[in-house]
Amino acid sequence: MIAYKGISRDMTARLGNRDGEVFHVGGTYTVEKSKTASCGYHCCENPVQCLGYYDLKRDRFFKVEASGSIDEDDQERIACTKIVILEELDIKGFFCACIKYIVGHPDRKKWEWSGKDVSISKSGAKAAVIAIARGEDPRAMIESQEGYIGLIKEDTDGHLLAAEVLKVDGEKYHPSTWYHINDTGIVEEVRPE
Repeated sequence: MIAYKGISRDMTARLGNRDGEVFHVGGTYTVEKSKTASCGYHCCENPVQCLGYYDLKRDRFFKVEASGSIDEDDQERIACTKIVILEELDIKGFFCACIKYIVGHPDRKKWEWSGKDVSISKSGAKAAVIAIARGEDPRAMIESQEGYIGLIKEDTDGHLLAAEVLKVDGEKYHPSTWYHINDTGIVEEVRPE
């Protein structure tokens, strides 16, 4: 199964029973057994859940393939006996993985996140680097000079109507400005009433 893993900047495992192990992109790693919060290689199906253990700006994030004996818990953590480090995700790649997860799993319960660098919420998301809003009137803002906004517009039953991604760069889309998808599916600034 495809999942996501945070790893320390120096590519060593910092958490779990594999503390200090060095990882490489393309590498395949195996252990004898897996149990979440106990042993095995840990990763998350929802990329944003990795932020509970690793920092967006300080650490590195990877798309991985988890296989072998897999154990999952209600926190959406995965422990596996075999893991392949497929590719590193930069901030844009991490943002795209989050959007893909939310759109691909609309009924999952634990998709929201709140932190200074990343905010994913039901209507108004405001953060420094990544802000994703999902709902009937999704609104999002990036506070720093560069970052990414995701807007996922749904009807009252939670069915997807439109989705847009924006790169805040100070030219087309600006920092400290709220954006939303209007009723015709067009992205626009939220104007004060």
